[in-house]
Amino acid sequence: MIRTFRSLPDPTALAAGIGPRYGVTFVHCELRRTLVNDVYELATDDARYVLKLYQYGRRTANEIRWETGLSAHLAAAGLRTPHVVELLDGDTVGLLETPEGPRPFTLLGYVEGSTPQPPFSDELYHAFGRQVARFHNAAENYTSPYFRPPAEDVEQALEQILAVDDAEENLLRTLVAAVRNNVSQYSTAGTCHGDVSMDNVLLTPQGLLLLDFDLAARGSLAPDFCGVASTPHWAAFKAGYRIYRPISAEDEAAIPYLQIVARILNLRFHLVDKPRYRGTESRGEGWAAAEYEGLRAVHSALPGNVQRT
Repeated sequence: MIRTFRSLPDPTALAAGIGPRYGVTFVHCELRRTLVNDVYELATDDARYVLKLYQYGRRTANEIRWETGLSAHLAAAGLRTPHVVELLDGDTVGLLETPEGPRPFTLLGYVEGSTPQPPFSDELYHAFGRQVARFHNAAENYTSPYFRPPAEDVEQALEQILAVDDAEENLLRTLVAAVRNNVSQYSTAGTCHGDVSMDNVLLTPQGLLLLDFDLAARGSLAPDFCGVASTPHWAAFKAGYRIYRPISAEDEAAIPYLQIVARILNLRFHLVDKPRYRGTESRGEGWAAAEYEGLRAVHSALPGNVQRT
């Protein structure tokens, strides 16, 4: 058999295969989303669920147990999160045998709600700031017997990008040097969500729900502000956030440099990671070009306008 990089399980077979492991019979299963991980919606006669099937080799089962433990910790602290369903053996993470190898999966209770759609308002971002602050407060003292690696290394991402595209090497090396020289002072205490954006928010009758802890890790909280800080609603977000906790001057000062990190990691995804399963033609979809454009803009806006070498 030829080695498979990534398979896509048939929904009907998937439901039949994992149902007995939860002691339920799934009567419906459909693929909702596939990119880095695969997300399926399942249903029994009286309940709905979401199955997250992780890409092979990306996260170990214990790294995901850290993630499900975080969900339980947040719920115990009074923060609403999707309920993680345990398998019959009491574990929160299962392994599905696939052609590429065993892939971890988790099953979550379905939450009724909708993703916010533009145009966004200051009122929405004020509520978003409150919710992120509550997440940071609740997750601050989270500990786990399982290890979760810290955020990805921008220096390593840089070299991976340059191995496939070195057209903007001077720009990228200059910006990574700026990161190296300017982020050493920012706070490193807490649990960072890792992907604070409207894509990971659900509007529910009970209020906003913050989703998806796939990129969460122990470390600085400042990266959680980077995406919001680039929107017109940053002031509203900060006002909401500060109802529950402060944002330090050090964290605010680090944001321009952490935005560089985020863009370079995104650039690596579109140039290196995604083409492995979407094909090299995906590099021409415009996502990488947009990240390069954003990096040029960030470069121009840096204090002192860091010069390209």
